[in-house]
Amino acid sequence: MLGPLREGAPRRIGPYEVLARLGAGGMGEVFLARAAGDTVSDSFVAVKTVRRDVAGDPAFRDRFRREIKVASLVDSAYAAAPVGGDADAETPWLATAYVPGPSLSQAVRRGGPLPVAAVRALGADVARALADLHGAGVLHRDLKPGNVMLSVDGPRLIDFGIARSNTATTMTATGMMVGTPSFMSPEHVAGARRVTAASDVFCLGSLLCYAATGEDPFGDGPLAAVLYRVSQAEADLSRVPEELRGPLAACLALDPADRPTPEALVGLLGTGAAKVFPWPEGVRDHIGEYGGELAQLVASGGPLLEAPAPAAAGPVVAPAVPGLHSVPTLAPVSAPTVPAGPVAGEPRKRRRRLLAAVLALAVVAGGLGTYLLWPEPAPPKDPAKAAPPAGPRVPGVDGRGTADASGVVAQNAAQRPAGWKPWRAKLTAPAFGCSAGEKALVCRTTDGRYEALDPADGKPLWSADLVADPRDGSSTIGPTGGIFVAGSTNVPAVHGDSVVLLSGKRLQVRDARSGAVRWEQEDPAQAKLDTQPIVGDGTVFVRSGEESDQVTAFALADGRRLWSASLTNNDPSRAEFRDFEPVAYANGLVYALSDGGFVALDAKTGQQRGQVPAEAKSCDGLGVQGRYAYCAPLDATAAAPLSLYRLDATTLAPVGTGRLPLPADVTKSGARPAALSARTAVVVDQGPLPWADWGNTGKPDGVFVLDPATGRTLGHYPIPPLTGADGRKQYVSSPLIAGDTLLYADFSALHLVPLGRNGTPGKERVVPVPGAPGPRAKEPYERVNGTDIGREIRPPEVLPLGGVAHVVYDTGVVASVALPKE
Repeated sequence: MLGPLREGAPRRIGPYEVLARLGAGGMGEVFLARAAGDTVSDSFVAVKTVRRDVAGDPAFRDRFRREIKVASLVDSAYAAAPVGGDADAETPWLATAYVPGPSLSQAVRRGGPLPVAAVRALGADVARALADLHGAGVLHRDLKPGNVMLSVDGPRLIDFGIARSNTATTMTATGMMVGTPSFMSPEHVAGARRVTAASDVFCLGSLLCYAATGEDPFGDGPLAAVLYRVSQAEADLSRVPEELRGPLAACLALDPADRPTPEALVGLLGTGAAKVFPWPEGVRDHIGEYGGELAQLVASGGPLLEAPAPAAAGPVVAPAVPGLHSVPTLAPVSAPTVPAGPVAGEPRKRRRRLLAAVLALAVVAGGLGTYLLWPEPAPPKDPAKAAPPAGPRVPGVDGRGTADASGVVAQNAAQRPAGWKPWRAKLTAPAFGCSAGEKALVCRTTDGRYEALDPADGKPLWSADLVADPRDGSSTIGPTGGIFVAGSTNVPAVHGDSVVLLSGKRLQVRDARSGAVRWEQEDPAQAKLDTQPIVGDGTVFVRSGEESDQVTAFALADGRRLWSASLTNNDPSRAEFRDFEPVAYANGLVYALSDGGFVALDAKTGQQRGQVPAEAKSCDGLGVQGRYAYCAPLDATAAAPLSLYRLDATTLAPVGTGRLPLPADVTKSGARPAALSARTAVVVDQGPLPWADWGNTGKPDGVFVLDPATGRTLGHYPIPPLTGADGRKQYVSSPLIAGDTLLYADFSALHLVPLGRNGTPGKERVVPVPGAPGPRAKEPYERVNGTDIGREIRPPEVLPLGGVAHVVYDTGVVASVALPKE
């Protein structure tokens, strides 16, 4: 932020009038300035000066002269443009365009890690800057979070203090370390003469790790230990969101030849130039504060000066300085009010035009209206509070939870959509499987299409019909149990800023906000009732093959086919054929159903790492939680007793006896597992599926909370009866664990059960959902030729993310409400 000019600070540097102090470094100070006598343009510059004692060293002046020459070679829209310099002045200086915003390090320290979409866009723009630098024959050599400034329209690379032409000799004395330890490359550690363009790419990888996690990628501790980890490229990527690990790992390759070029990295990050840069709201506000501060400085009519100390004896307490902290609230431009002391001879009309220009900048810098400063600045904000510890960011959530299918969804308030308020929306057709993330909520409809809503306000974003066939008007279950899904359309998968769609043997990845197709592949297999792509580790896993008996992996970034693996070793009869497909991803493994039961495959190679024992071969559902995988046979009639197997998450070998002991009242109910955390196992008996009028047609036994180690019942919560006294139907969603709360929905309300540290459940709360459709009567229609899924009453889905629950009802109604806090 802007600081006052201390007594003795320069009032003019070269052709520039000094306005305020921006900061200081080891070699000197940096000032905000503008061309002397220019009171009309809104061009401001950052002027870097060198301390007098340092400037007295002829060798340093030579180095600074080379720095100015190198800076003059930089011509990039993604770097702060150099505008001049003088190494031979009494106080050497170098001026670049001023970027009104925080550095990346300041933004992350204040607001925590950036969301995936912002990291992608940040990395792409800095890579473009490096491409421009390298194209001009310049190496940066000190790429770190403090040298990337954030403006409203993207990052800007600054500080070429140790940059040099790649044709020049080294600018440092032999043995002098150049760079910042945590953001060096192995070549930096080995010696400055070995630094190449690939070294800048390595440093960019470290910088993006920091942006995505808020932590230095090579840890802390003694300098020697950090430098050793850098020299061996031993970066810790465990906290980096999985969709970013591939590109970042490529940047951090030990061998420079294995690193991508900046141009190739732009492609790996999978993002084009953004029309509106995807900064999160907190960063936009942070940038807006810089615009507002600049506006106040202009309104003050002169430089920001430090007030003289009072003459009274005793401790000196610095009073408010003129300028930023004593500028009155700006009146409308038609009647401006400014403090005394304008620049001598400055016409008021020109000052007003400049003020309007800077205020307009502040409006834009505040994030398209979030920090509106016209006609008067926003009131001062309360002192910034320390950000809460950042939880894991969830790439996407569906009715099963996340990709591990455990039914557990971490809640991170930073993922709440910017500007979110409770909302209600209506899809154009009944919903039939949905997925949500920070950027979009996408539903499959029973007529075979996709519809996307904005998770912040429920407004439509885009729709897609991959199989435009008028015969695909409905999804049905035939009289013999055969399932027809309109358009062979799968449940969508939202993952970060991407949406994966699979319909009519067409696999597409689209931009979550715009719906623009990023890539498409052909020939995945036909969809089943609950089939959906599984996404993890930068990879999309789908069922494939002529007989729908394979799993194929595609790169999420560009659609490259990575590998395929067969899920059958023989030619099963129709009676033996099951839905052979991937069902979950966790810990570098993709889990799929094969003719031998569930198998665990290496997500990078497709090689089998594990398989369930023979007694668990009949399992139809699987979820992964930490070291364990749980699976259970599922029965559409809800009549068979529950068997819940606990397996090693890697080998799928039995753990202990292999079967979790369950109370008799649970096993006999026909319950099925819904959510499994390290402290809590949740099973639910909802009765038979809505369209199954056979088997267990009695009253559903509700939700059971169990100890996952012993199977002991910790809590039991009844659910509404399937049919009320008035004949209207009522079903509940599959329960999920959202943060520390067990959560499910019926047709009228949310049911919330707090979970203690040891997993012990508390008292259930029932919170009405505004706009929920409520119970309804079963629609009469002719079912002789099958069941029309769109006309049946089906359970709702709950998609919890960022402390918000999106509740999707079978009618197409979607309601978004805040999860109550205890």
